[in-house]
Parts: sequence; structure tokens; C-alpha cells
Amino acid sequence: MNGIPELSQRNFRVDHPINGIISDLDGVAYRDDHPIPGSVQAFRAWHERGVPYAFVTNNSTKSAAQFAAKLSGMGIPATAAQVFNTISAATILLQQRWPPGTPVFAIGEQPLLEALEQAGYHLTGTNAEVVVLGFDSGLNYAKLRTAIRAALAGATVIATNPDVLTPVHDGYDPCVGVLTAAVAAAVPTAVPIVVGKPHPFMIEQALKHLGTSQEETVMIGDQIATDIVAGQSAGLRAILLASDVPFNALTGVVPDRIISNLLDLVGAVSEETGAI
Repeated sequence: MNGIPELSQRNFRVDHPINGIISDLDGVAYRDDHPIPGSVQAFRAWHERGVPYAFVTNNSTKSAAQFAAKLSGMGIPATAAQVFNTISAATILLQQRWPPGTPVFAIGEQPLLEALEQAGYHLTGTNAEVVVLGFDSGLNYAKLRTAIRAALAGATVIATNPDVLTPVHDGYDPCVGVLTAAVAAAVPTAVPIVVGKPHPFMIEQALKHLGTSQEETVMIGDQIATDIVAGQSAGLRAILLASDVPFNALTGVVPDRIISNLLDLVGAVSEETGAI
């Protein structure tokens, strides 16, 4: 199906209604700066029906407010409170383990850097105790060298997400997983802590926001190794929006359902009860 015909799907549980939706962003709601028409229509339909939804993304290049503005500009009703990303996930992990003032070297876009500074961490290129790896369109050799030297000196490495590819309008670009692999290859003892999907943390936070139960909530994503694993790890039914993501299969992981368009799911949900 649409690039991944070898995948099967689990028996979709029909005894529970769908009363809450958690969705990935890149590759589901839009691709790069281009909205996916069927997805826009689906979210508008859910909004009009009063079906609660939230978004989870491994993308650390924008704040929750920026993501919400992007979605709204594409015609998908959204607020910052509905968006959960790896910026907040990484910041929460730091706050749990390191006190404010801890020297941190971070690779990433401005929203990530600003969030770390606002949380009280000292961003520096020398004597860092923690290295945070996020997506950085300005990544260069000097930044990679600084990260590796800090890891060699014993710094803990935190990666916002494990994705090796990120969807853009004309294909795919390398993502944080490529950077993480480079650091790990140079410093095998520095095992990165990954805060984004497939870790279920963001899905759990989104579920609390929705106020729905695990049984009546679904996770929608376009990548098996991150979205589907995270959703099922959080106890949700995980729905794969089939795409052309290369190598999008993982042994032992089977989506609960596979669809080719979010409108396929809208049509399967009763307007009155949400039951399949």
C-alpha cells in the first residue's frame, strides 16, 4: 500500500469507540510547508464534530505556538496547548536530572536554544556536562567537533529524536538520527538518551491533555519505528498513514490499521458515538 505493500495490520479493535486522536505532524498533517489536503479536511471534520485531538512531533525547530500557527494557517484548527514536541521533552528531562546553571552544549534551531536558556541552563561550547542534539539546518563540522569532544570528556548526550529522515516537499532530508549516529560512532561509550518518539512520553502528555482513555484514543503516524511504536507503547491503537518513507518497516511491529488518507478514518468514525 503506497510504498509499503509488505506490511500487514493487526485486527483493529472494534469494541472501543474513537473519542480522541493524537497525530504526528510531518508527513501526516503536512509535508514541509505544504498541507496534505485530505488531512486538513479530516482535522476540520473532527474539530466540527467536537472530537478532541492533539499533535506530537519529534521536530525541535519550532515552539508549540509556532506549530499551532502553522497548522492554523493551513486550515487546521489548533492551539499551542494541543502541540507536544521534543523541545519541552528535552527540557523536562534536563530539569529532572540537572540543576539550573549546568553548562550545556546544544545543536539546534533557535526555539530549542531559547527554551534551554529560559529553563536556566548555561549554553556553552566548553566544559559542557550535557550535549543536546536537535535538528539544525546550520549544522557544520565545528558544531559536530564540539559535541564529540564534550562526549569524549564525559558529557551526557541527549537526542531530541532518532529519525534519520524528515519529510520535505520534494522528498526527505537527513534528520537528528544521522547526527546522533555520528556522535555515537565517534564515542561508542556515550549512549544517547532519546526523548522523542518512539519513547511514549509525549503521547502520554498528549493523552492527559485530551482527557480520554487509552482504549478510546488512537495514535496516527507515518513512520513505523517512531509513531507506531510510541503509540502502542503508550497503550493506544496505532494507525499508519501509508507513505513512501524508505525502510518504513520494523520486525515485530504491526500497525493496528493502515490507511492511505486521513479521510479514510473520518469515514469510519460514527458522528454520533465515534464507534467503528
